[in-house]
Amino acid sequence: MMQISATELKAQLVSFAREIGFDSCRVAACNAPAHANDFREWLRDGAHGEMNYMQRGEEKRCDPQSILPGARSIVVLALNYFQGDAAHRAAATGRTGRIARYAWGDDYHDVIGAKLNRIDEFLRSFGGQQKCYVDTGPMLERDHAAQAGIGWHGKSTMLIDERLGTWFFSRKS
Repeated sequence: MMQISATELKAQLVSFAREIGFDSCRVAACNAPAHANDFREWLRDGAHGEMNYMQRGEEKRCDPQSILPGARSIVVLALNYFQGDAAHRAAATGRTGRIARYAWGDDYHDVIGAKLNRIDEFLRSFGGQQKCYVDTGPMLERDHAAQAGIGWHGKSTMLIDERLGTWFFSRKS
């Protein structure tokens, strides 16, 4: 296990994340998400509909310490999923139809999951202990991504990055 300063570790992490294909890597303090109270109110109003898993994970979504006690930081990573023009893609494949752009390629859970495994190994080599989620974990990732500086909340509640727009997934480690 290597011993280096937090500043140097962060610099190496950002460099490594870019090297393996992430478009952005930022670090936020492990605090309660900014919209935790709004999220709780949203649940109380029944706005989650049939997504009962949202209620089951309420406490974890509102308190990252309940996911990994003692955590000090949240690493947020962004990966651009824009794959070009739909008309060009349809012409190239001979297929037409309306499919969400994030679903055009390989399953993003697999693509990002493999990259997160590499981030996990990297951090473990420095003695880190973390939990990694694509979008399967109980976190309000947009709040943490905004806090880390990946982007800001737009009127649509989507996170907007000055370079990527909304064409990215934000993931946490």
